[in-house]
Parts: sequence; structure tokens; C-alpha cells
Amino acid sequence: MMRVTVLLIFLTCVVLSLAQHEASYCAFYEECGKNPLPGQPLIPPIVPCLNYSKARPVSGEHYKKLIEVCPMLDRGIDNTYACCSIKQLISLRTSLTLSKVVLIRCPSCVENFAHLHCITTCSPNQSQTVKVTKVINNIVQNQIKKAVVGYQAFINASFAEGAFQSCKNVRIPATGDFAIGTMCGRYGAKLCTAQRWYDFQGDSSNGLAPLDIDFQLIKDGDTTVLPEGVVPYNGTALKCNETTPSGGEVCSCQDCQESCPVVPPPQPPPGPF
Repeated sequence: MMRVTVLLIFLTCVVLSLAQHEASYCAFYEECGKNPLPGQPLIPPIVPCLNYSKARPVSGEHYKKLIEVCPMLDRGIDNTYACCSIKQLISLRTSLTLSKVVLIRCPSCVENFAHLHCITTCSPNQSQTVKVTKVINNIVQNQIKKAVVGYQAFINASFAEGAFQSCKNVRIPATGDFAIGTMCGRYGAKLCTAQRWYDFQGDSSNGLAPLDIDFQLIKDGDTTVLPEGVVPYNGTALKCNETTPSGGEVCSCQDCQESCPVVPPPQPPPGPF
């Protein structure tokens, strides 16, 4: 009887309707066990704990791990805050490594891909970008804690489109096929768009995402009513013909049309005799 009770507690799912969104605050923090997903995920579906709290200052090993995994969040050793623990950074690095394998030919694409997930996982202003929508009760170290298994992420459409454009022509080294074709579900490379690309990334049924993320791509001037306090993330996506801050070279012509030399226009035909 006790085992049945514990199992029911573990699988209890709660849909959230109220949320807080404020600068310098986290929506979740630290790891909170596994998401009980069906099937066999390729990586353990570790999910975070619901935790609306102030962003934490990072230092020492925590700071070193942050700038290794999410260098775009570095604000200096005395002024860097984050909404993720060292454990979360290690899990994020594992997840990003899988995508890096297929996107490795284009450093700026890899950087843009990591940029988004670093923002939703670790940004010190996480609660402004994220709205938690679903939690379950997980047993962690003999305590019942609320684990996040679904959230909305509000992203400026210009950033999302820029990241997509930097990746859409990248080839897989082993096959020569477009990498985006393996990252867009049933749409493949030909029908893939920024929204469909992010939809696939946030779908826990793909065996890679540990939880469900509903990416809301908000266009400039969009009159959509956002939850009070929400500010869509609007970072700068690197172009595929740009170097990365960490020293990554521009992408090759094969993976980036912008890197190809400009073909001079043909000479006009000679005039009449």
C-alpha cells in the first residue's frame, strides 16, 4: 500500500496558472530527479526544481563551469549571476554535446544553439523569459519536491530566426546531409523553419529534450498580450560568416552561403557591329 501511495505522489501532475516574472529572479533552480517519460530517452531526462528565488552569484568552480558551458553569460568574476547550479551546467553540457556533433562544422551555429538553452536554463533574468506551466511531485533525497516538466520560453523572433539562418545550411560531416534535417522532426531540411526547429527541440518525445518547452517566438511590434512581467529574450545571434567570441572561425562556403565568394556578374554582350 505504501508503494502505491508513493507512486501516486511521484506521478501527480500540476498545471500552473499563476507565475511571477521579475528581473534578477529564477523560475527554477537545481536538479529535481527524472521526468518519467515513456520510452528510452537518449540521455537521462533530468529536470529542475520549481524555485522562484533570486539569481545566485557564481564564483570558483561554479564560475569556471558557467563560462565553459555558457560563456555568453559571463559578466566578470565579481559580477556574474545565474539561475543554474554546477549539476545543471554539467547536464546542459552533456545535452549540448549531442547537438554539437552534427553542427560542429559551423562554430557560430553551435554558439547560437547553446545561447538559447543557456538563457532558458541559466540566465539571471530567467523568470522574465520563462513561464513554468507544468510540474510533478518528485521524491528527492526522501523529500517531495516540485519538479518542472513543462514551460513556455518567450524569445524574440529576430534572435530565433538569426540562429536558424546560421544553422540551416550546415552539413553533417559523415553524410553530407543537412544537419537541420535531423533536428526538425517530420519536416526535414526542406520544410524546416525557425518555429518548427524550436518546436522539435522542445518536444520531450524526441528522446533528447528532458521536458516540454513551448517556444513562443515574438515578433517586434507584436500586439500579443504577454504575461505581466515577461520580456522576450532579444540577444544577438551570430551570422555564419562571423567568428565567435571564443575564437571559432567563420563557417565554410559549403555550410554558409554568406561565406561564399561573390561571383562577378557576366560581361554585357558586345554592341552591334
